[in-house]
Amino acid sequence: MTHEFDADIAVVGGGLAGASLALAVAEVGLSVALIEARPFAVVDDPAARERTTALSYGTRVLFERLGLWPAIANSAEPIETLHVSQKDSFGRVRVDAAEYDVPALGYVAANAAMIEALQDRLEAEPRVSVVAPATFEALTEIDGGVALTLGGGGDTGAVRQTLTARLVVGADGANSSVRYALGIGAKHDEYDQRALITTLEPEKPHGGTAFERFTPDGPIAVLPRSAQSCALVWTLPPERARELAAADTATFEAELATQFGTRLGALKLTGRRGSFPLARTLCDSAVARRSVLIGNAGHALHPAAAQGFNLAVRDALTLAAHLTEQKHLAGADFDPGDPDWLAAWAEARRPDQHRIANFTDLVVRTFSNRLPGLGMARGMALFGLSIAPTIRHDIARRSMGLAVAPALDDLMQSETGHDR
Repeated sequence: MTHEFDADIAVVGGGLAGASLALAVAEVGLSVALIEARPFAVVDDPAARERTTALSYGTRVLFERLGLWPAIANSAEPIETLHVSQKDSFGRVRVDAAEYDVPALGYVAANAAMIEALQDRLEAEPRVSVVAPATFEALTEIDGGVALTLGGGGDTGAVRQTLTARLVVGADGANSSVRYALGIGAKHDEYDQRALITTLEPEKPHGGTAFERFTPDGPIAVLPRSAQSCALVWTLPPERARELAAADTATFEAELATQFGTRLGALKLTGRRGSFPLARTLCDSAVARRSVLIGNAGHALHPAAAQGFNLAVRDALTLAAHLTEQKHLAGADFDPGDPDWLAAWAEARRPDQHRIANFTDLVVRTFSNRLPGLGMARGMALFGLSIAPTIRHDIARRSMGLAVAPALDDLMQSETGHDR
């Protein structure tokens, strides 16, 4: 039996990773149904508009290939220097963008600006149909494709519907409903930590420097958010995170000064405080029958080193690049759900995914504990990195995504035959 499909690709999850994938896939001539549980509209929640994400330089390269960067750049504060230290230790590591001939190691970008840039482009893309609000409920394999059952989403009163596609992509977060429906298992490790997030106004100019400060309770990241402000991501034991989230301003600022130090002078609290639990989730497989998992649906990481979103973007755009390549090679016989090329994509992505997941986990477990004797060893490790340029450069290049982005950029360009 031959089916007429509603779309070539159904992407479940209209967040940053899913929307990036939808746009990239549409630009290579495939139709996309982008399914999102919430209304697909400009972000107007004040708390949501304050949120930011750290982008690697490699992610900027990929966004430039999609033509998204100009709309994001004005709200993206460059990270020109990375300063890594440990509380009560002599070890320091400093990395400068100038060492790598790039304008910045990365950027801190407003989530709202990225979402709005993607939404503007998707609204103008005829190959993308946005289905929102709609909740994914189940999927069934059919001849040559997959049938998705969708609920109305929220209190809209919309009725259940069925949507068919030749490939479904789960981009619906760490608690992925697509992963659950496919029966794909996952290893889930709790860190017994929470990330406390807010914004700060430093007394001294940050000078484009991102600070990563390790303490026995967890890392503190102070990132340049604008010329006059910084974003804070402070990892703490759950109870302490809740206490500081509710503490008065003076108590909060005093404790932060004790843990972070005075490199930026006094740090004034200027934003809302929020917190969320931290865990690592790694799926057993990134592919199943006519299905793929990307981003947090396949690998949700600790925010230390700020690699989770950048890894998700690489998942999305390497998938689009492989679809482009297969479409070019197969011609009229192209099947986006072919199990052989899906397996090849998963195998190609595995080294990057595992390397980042293992590196992040190692950093957290090594630097976030109070085991006797480790303080001196950690300080020595940081000092060793500071005088071992080969190792430091390799870590820096991978953190910037430069070990992946150029090859991906070349693939997208060569297979489409033109610059987008």
